Amino acid sequence: MVRLFADYKIEENTEFSLNKEDSRYISSVLRMREGEELTVVDADGFEVLAQVASLSKDEVVLYAVSKSRNETESPCKITLYQSISKGERMDLTIQKSVELGVYRIVPVYSSRCVAKPGKESKIDRWQKIALEAARQCNRGIIPEVASPVSFKEALQAAKDNDLMLFPWEEEKGRSLKQVIDNTSPESVAVFIGPEGGFSEEEASLASNAGCTHVTLGKRILRTETAGPAVLAMLLYHIEL
Repeated sequence: MVRLFADYKIEENTEFSLNKEDSRYISSVLRMREGEELTVVDADGFEVLAQVASLSKDEVVLYAVSKSRNETESPCKITLYQSISKGERMDLTIQKSVELGVYRIVPVYSSRCVAKPGKESKIDRWQKIALEAARQCNRGIIPEVASPVSFKEALQAAKDNDLMLFPWEEEKGRSLKQVIDNTSPESVAVFIGPEGGFSEEEASLASNAGCTHVTLGKRILRTETAGPAVLAMLLYHIEL
């Protein structure tokens, strides 16, 4: 079923209008007709079953048939601090992380990133990828893709989390499983390096900031694989 997100509260048995972008998506892209049904997630996290009451190119009016609480969100808010990768790798990381349940994604300029600060931002593109992934997998929110920050800024911003994880290929003794066993964090920050990995200086800075170095196993993962892999491991531990 078609899924949209609204930034306002929706009451049952009332009519409400979609914004221009969503109206055009419904009328011109999907070519829906009066009486067809779709789901709209409102600002309070409720899933609203709605019917198309009337539509034009610039305005679609829906009727709220019923509503129920969305149950797909994890009790743990995981923020992915992802070092910016080149090409479509960042797109893939965002898409799969949203599907797996990430709460927020913060692009990071670490020392070995190919992309450098000052170049044209891709935030709008990345946020659209997050939106499409959230629609596809029945999310109750659209995870935010934040503006890029430096590595030091990312460490500072992550300090309020219950747990800060720093997967690093040079860590040999402490596994992710050992760290998360018997814990139930409500918020987790995960730092993922770029194609060339984190430097020793960055690893030291992370440790001093309160990050826990962990190994993900005997094999070195690509940057676009590592973030989703950690998310899958964490959410398996937390949800299943």
